[in-house]
Amino acid sequence: MSKQDEQVAMLNQVRERTLAEIARLREALQAEIEPVSASDDDAAADVASDIYERSKIISLIQSLEGKLRSIENAIAAAERGTYGICEMCGAEIPVERLEIVPETTLCVRCASKMEQNVRRWQTTLDERRAGRRRAVEYEAEEEDEDDESEDYEGAADFEDDL
Repeated sequence: MSKQDEQVAMLNQVRERTLAEIARLREALQAEIEPVSASDDDAAADVASDIYERSKIISLIQSLEGKLRSIENAIAAAERGTYGICEMCGAEIPVERLEIVPETTLCVRCASKMEQNVRRWQTTLDERRAGRRRAVEYEAEEEDEDDESEDYEGAADFEDDL
C-alpha cells in the first residue's frame, strides 16, 4: 500500500469515527427533544436545563460537521498527493501536527495567521453590531424625547384653552 493510500485510509477512518459521533449526538438530541411524560412533576423546573443541554449538543454537532468538511478536504488533498503540504505557504506540515489534527491542511504558522484574521474579523463585526445597537438605542431615546415634547406642547394648548 502506498503512502498516499495509507493517508486516504487513515483519513477515511477519522471520517467514519466523526460520522458515528455525529449520529450518536443526533440520537441524544432526539432523546432530549422527545416529549416529557405527563406524570413528570419536575418537567417545568427542568426546562432551562433541557434547553441548555440541547444547545450544547447542537453546538457539538455543528463543530463536528465543520471537522467533517475539513476531513473531506484533507481526503481530497491526499488523493491529489498534496496531503501534508500547507495550502497557504506550501511548506511541509510536521507529522506530529498531522497525527494530532489529521484533517489540517495548514501548517501551524498559517493556521495561526488565519485564526488571527478570523478573530480580527469577528472583533470588527462585534464592534459594528455594538455600534448599530447604540444607534438604535439612541434613535429610540430621541423618539421618546419627541413623544415627551409633544405631550408638553399638548399641555400648553390645553392651558391656552382654559
